[in-house]
This record gives sequence, C-alpha cells and structure tokens, in this order.
Amino acid sequence: MNKIVFLTIIAMIAGAGSLQAQKKGGKTQPKAQTKVQTKVQPATERKPKTAEIDSLIRCYLFSEAEDLISSELEGQPSADYAAKLRARKAQAEKGSTMLEATQKVVVVDSQVVSREAIAKTFALHESCGRLLSAKEVKDLLGTGVQPMGLAFINDFGDHMIFSHTASGKGAKLMQTSLFGDKWSSPTPLDGIGDSLSTEGFPFMMADGTTLYFAAKDEGGLGGYDIYVTRYDTDSGRYLKAENVGMPFCSPANDYLMAYDEVNNLGWFVSDRHQPADKVCVYTFIPEDSRETYDDMAEEQLLRMAALHSIADTQKDSKAATDEALKRLAEARSAHTATAGNDEFCFDVGYGKRYLSLSEFKNARAKEKAGEWAKKQLRRTQLADLLKESRNKYAAAKSDAERKALAPVILRQEQELEAQDLQLSALANEVRSLENGK
Repeated sequence: MNKIVFLTIIAMIAGAGSLQAQKKGGKTQPKAQTKVQTKVQPATERKPKTAEIDSLIRCYLFSEAEDLISSELEGQPSADYAAKLRARKAQAEKGSTMLEATQKVVVVDSQVVSREAIAKTFALHESCGRLLSAKEVKDLLGTGVQPMGLAFINDFGDHMIFSHTASGKGAKLMQTSLFGDKWSSPTPLDGIGDSLSTEGFPFMMADGTTLYFAAKDEGGLGGYDIYVTRYDTDSGRYLKAENVGMPFCSPANDYLMAYDEVNNLGWFVSDRHQPADKVCVYTFIPEDSRETYDDMAEEQLLRMAALHSIADTQKDSKAATDEALKRLAEARSAHTATAGNDEFCFDVGYGKRYLSLSEFKNARAKEKAGEWAKKQLRRTQLADLLKESRNKYAAAKSDAERKALAPVILRQEQELEAQDLQLSALANEVRSLENGK
C-alpha cells in the first residue's frame, strides 16, 4: 500500500513539473506557437481578381466592376495589386460616364478585314483625301522618319499628317507640306494634349481644321480611343482633343474615324470581338448634332454602346438605312470623270462641244481634258461645301460659332478661286492642243 501511494506522489510531481515547463517555455511550447500560426492568413495571400474585373469591363458591366474593385481595395492588397486596382477603377468610372452618354447612331454596314486591308476598305471620295501606309510615307519622306500605322494626305497631295515614333517618347502626330517637289521638315501638332501617348491614324476633314485620330490615354476607356480636335487659327495651335465617346470607343482598340461629306457616310475601325489579326470596319450615317438614348433600359443601352448588333441601331430608320446602303454601294464602285461619262461636256470652240473624251482627236488634248474633268468635279464639290458653310454661318446662334466658321469660309473661297483659275488655264490648253494652235 505504501508503495502505491509513493508511485502516485511521484506521478503528481512529474505532472506538475511538465506544467511548469510549459509556463517557462519548455519543450512543449513550440506546439502552441505552431497552432496559433495556422489560424492567421495574411491578406496579401488572397488571389487577385484582375481577370474577373477585366472581364466585367469588357462586357460593359462597369458598375459591377467598380463594386468588385472597392471590395478588393478594402482587403488591404499588396502595393502592386492596389495600383492595378486603382487603374481599373478609373477605367470603370470612365466607362460608366461614357455609357450614359452613348451617341445615337445608325450603323449600316460592318466588314471584318485584316489590319493591312483597312485603307482599301474605306470607300472615300477622292475629294476627301487618301490614307497612306507607313511604307508609302517613308517612300515620300525618306529614311529620316519612322512612320507608324496609316497616314492622311489631302486631295491635292500637298499636306500630310502621319504618326512618327521617337525612341522612348512614344508615337506623336506630325505634319508636313509639299513645296515644289520637296516635303518640308515634319513638325508636331501642337496643343492636342500632353496626357495622350502613341498618337496615330489621323484623318482631316475637308474643312482643313477638324482632325480625328486615335491615341492611348491614362484617362481613356482602354487601348486606343478615338479623339477629335480642331485647329485654332488665332493661336496657331490645335485645341485640346476630346474623346468621341461610345459607341465609337470601347474597352478594346478603336483606331480610325473618317467622314465622306460628298456621300454622307462615316467609317470607324475597332478590334472589339475580333481575333488578333483582324479588325471590323463600321460604316455609319453622320449626324449634324449629337443625340443620346433617352429612357432606355440599361441592358439595351449596353447593347447599343457595345454594338452587339448593327440591326439594333437601324430600328425606326429603315428609309435612311436603305438610302445610305445605296450611297455606299455607289461609293464603292464609283469612278471620277472618265471616258464615256454622260455628264462630260467640254466646249472645244468654234461652236463644237464634246460629250465624251473619246471624241478628242489629239492624244495630249484628251489627257489634259481628263484632268480638267476631275478638277471640274472637285470645283463643284467645293462650291457645295462653301454654300453649306455660308448657310451654317447665317444660322449660327452665337458669335463663337460664327468666329469658328469664318476662317473655314475664307479658306474655301480662296480654294474655289484658285480652282477656277486652274480650270480656265487648263481649258485653254486643251482647246489649243485639239485645234492645233
């Protein structure tokens, strides 16, 4: 019995010693530390939801993207992830604002083409100027420039705007003019905006002051966005460029916008919903004023902004769509004044009139008469543009509008006067050649 009591006392002393060892940091202490560490997970180990946020933005679900971003920012993310979240938050906020102001536009056609075929797809009238490839620009200006993307050259072939890549500074729009047989040293387009980077794909309207182009911007919707600016004759600089908004801009890349005022058609290019080597060229009906969608359900507004279906944009505009498609078909197959054109009429003198180039007997006279016919067509278009500008000036409701139109009218008047002088001299040369004088 005494032996049993003795062993019990020994066991109690050993247990007390073990407990004391735990309190003083004995061998069993590390187990307690390991158990505590497994209960805490650092916030930085959470899997980033960047891909999910990007997917929401691509689907135009900007409000949902903002909510998810705010939730992620509250989770104390790493500095790198937080920076990405803040950038996407600015993008989502921009998208929400632009979505509400989506422009009402009728899109009549869309063509998916390779990037190399963009210029050929635009059925621009020759009076609207031309789009040049980077190779064509380099052939004209020499090896001293590094052009990028498509460039614009006016219908007279004496003024060009192109994107020039400078090492470490991105691509910037430059302009050059032809004097005699030499192009001037390219100069930058001042005043467009310092925040823009990688500027390219320019198109100048027939007024010589309104310029559309594409650029990447920290405050943009994503990738390339399309911008518009105007040349201020008073300051000699371009005004700060403005984003043209939806549906022309998207979270994808939107490259080029051009207008054909002769055929009343507009084009823009986007790679939304397209594979890496393809783009979609949209044709739309230009409008004089910007009209937005009123009282439209959010889901439908999203479809209109994203151009899920161009047929949706044509509802209640069937007649306008049919007329535009007819003009588009004609523009694609149109040719300027050529032999056999029924509208050709030239006074040869001595009471004779030719109604076709085939009537000319002198080969040189025939060639010059073809030039005269093209210039005559251009003269008619200039006269129509001048008439339209004068009508706008008369209907202007403010001095600011009239001030903006005044230099446009002056330029058109001067151009028309110069065209008349050229036509008169060319007509006399044709008569002399045909009549053997």
